Amino acid sequence: MLTLRRDMSTPEATLGVLEVNGKKLFTIEPAWVPHPDGGPAGSLFRSRIPAGTYRLEHFKLPSGEKGYILSNPVAGVFKMPHEIPKPQRDRLRSRVTIRAANYAFEAVDAIGVGMERVKTSLGWKLERSLDAMNQLRTVVNSTLDLTLVIEDVGGPSAG
Repeated sequence: MLTLRRDMSTPEATLGVLEVNGKKLFTIEPAWVPHPDGGPAGSLFRSRIPAGTYRLEHFKLPSGEKGYILSNPVAGVFKMPHEIPKPQRDRLRSRVTIRAANYAFEAVDAIGVGMERVKTSLGWKLERSLDAMNQLRTVVNSTLDLTLVIEDVGGPSAG
């Protein structure tokens, strides 16, 4: 089981710490943006996903990078778009991944991971995100039944 504890939220980014088998990696995501029609998983392509428990599966991104894809239909997050019931396709989310990303604006429908987090003139940034993904893949390796628990635990402007 992996645990992501979100510890800080700004208008541009949500930061956290991902723990897996005693290793800690830093995370970055967009801030929470409610769906205009009240969808439970936030605004598509603009928001982080809600806290909760997600199934995590190995996934090859279109770029060829190996990452992980999340799903929890109860929270409004599906693995693939065709799994979303047709009448709700504009309100629910799919293809939300864990992958390398340095800034929140690069983590569209994703949780970016890095080895360190720093404040820059462009906002919060993760350093060495490819190294973090390699470390995550090494620790998780070939585990097939993965669970990710996301917790909103506080910090400045946590939401």
